[in-house]
Amino acid sequence: MSRYYWTREEEAALVELFKSGLTDPKALAEKIRRRPGAVQKKLERMGLLVVVREKPRKTQTTTTKASILLSKDLLTHEEALKILAGALELLRQPGQDKLELQRLRILVDAIQAYDSVLEKFEKWVEIESRLLEMDKKITELQKLQAS
Repeated sequence: MSRYYWTREEEAALVELFKSGLTDPKALAEKIRRRPGAVQKKLERMGLLVVVREKPRKTQTTTTKASILLSKDLLTHEEALKILAGALELLRQPGQDKLELQRLRILVDAIQAYDSVLEKFEKWVEIESRLLEMDKKITELQKLQAS
């Protein structure tokens, strides 16, 4: 239970359990055999959990290397809006430290950019689908003309 690094398999299992509705860090910790604090921190770093700290933290001089988890599923517009609404709500609450405010603002910017890109992607998927459909019809017409 005192392992430091997370494997990709552990991260994937954590995301899967979290998305299935198991959101309590203590329960997640039992399932994947990690400390609750480690699970909580991992959820925060992966952007799955936004936490407001009640007491101010000491400034840290160390940096951490972040790895990007490539999701197999895209967030829907609704899911992106829920994250955005949650971050905006936390931004409205007084008592946030400077680092937490910066993190929330980055999250808001990222979600807004994501939603914009998702909308463009969906349009391209629709166009591609229509082109494939037209290509099938052209092939069918060519076969009919040839016979």
